[in-house]
Amino acid sequence: MTTKDTDSVHETLADRLPLWGSLSYPQRNRIMRWLGHGVLGVWVGIMLFPILWMLNSTIRLPATLQARDPPLISFELAHYGLDNLHYVLFFSSFPRYMFNSLLVTSGVIVLTVVASTFGGYGLARIDMPFKKTFARGVLFGYMFPAILLAIPMFIFWREIGILNSYIGLTLAHTALALPFSLWLMWKFFQTVPYSLEESAQVGGASRFRSMIEIAIPIAKPGIIAVAIFAFAISWNQYTIPKVIMSDQSMQVLTVGVEDFMIQDDTLYGPLMTASFITIIPAFIFVFTLQKYLIQGFRVEGNG
Repeated sequence: MTTKDTDSVHETLADRLPLWGSLSYPQRNRIMRWLGHGVLGVWVGIMLFPILWMLNSTIRLPATLQARDPPLISFELAHYGLDNLHYVLFFSSFPRYMFNSLLVTSGVIVLTVVASTFGGYGLARIDMPFKKTFARGVLFGYMFPAILLAIPMFIFWREIGILNSYIGLTLAHTALALPFSLWLMWKFFQTVPYSLEESAQVGGASRFRSMIEIAIPIAKPGIIAVAIFAFAISWNQYTIPKVIMSDQSMQVLTVGVEDFMIQDDTLYGPLMTASFITIIPAFIFVFTLQKYLIQGFRVEGNG
């Protein structure tokens, strides 16, 4: 907020609240800062509550969660233990689902980053007719939701023989992440000065070498942003694996956690434990690369 905006707020409050006008300017700023911190704290609390509730349910004993009127928070140590974690890790298929998700998501990240990087560079550097129209058309493909693409993918994947396979699921997730990733890298490479590559080419470097050694290192924030985006798309996808994967042992986490919902009963402890463990890789991945994230999505370009 600018100084002019701050003064305007103070004048408005002084007109409506008589006591506000009697306060000094530093006192007004201090109160406004406290109010801002208070609102921010409430908002953060609301955002963190589901995660804290999952953690609380993870370390609570199953009997206390299944009680008729379980307390929101118990202060008795006897109500806590690692039974849910032990059950999820050693007596369920959760580790298998975690492996499947990590395998598929890793493949999606690699394919999306490679395809969008080379495709975005080609769109930015190679002159071709209707280039902007093509790029916008690719982005238009991102508008179609997964539920709309699931059945066509199922039919096509069955025809080419990759239904119910890691390769098929990886390609399906990549198809969801690639349109926006390609558009993002196209925009990002437009911010990389071509004069740097021309200087390298004058010195004897090929176009490919100048791209690898000059353009791609400069575009690193965009590449990392694409990797995070591809991770989010694949890690959180439910519809596509539910439709094209019939073998339960090859399912990913988003579908596999349904194992803890048995007919008319729900194992709330194991379900919350599995959900909490599921968010840990996402948190680590994004936290590690967060310094590049905003810079990667803050791009400008033509078209």
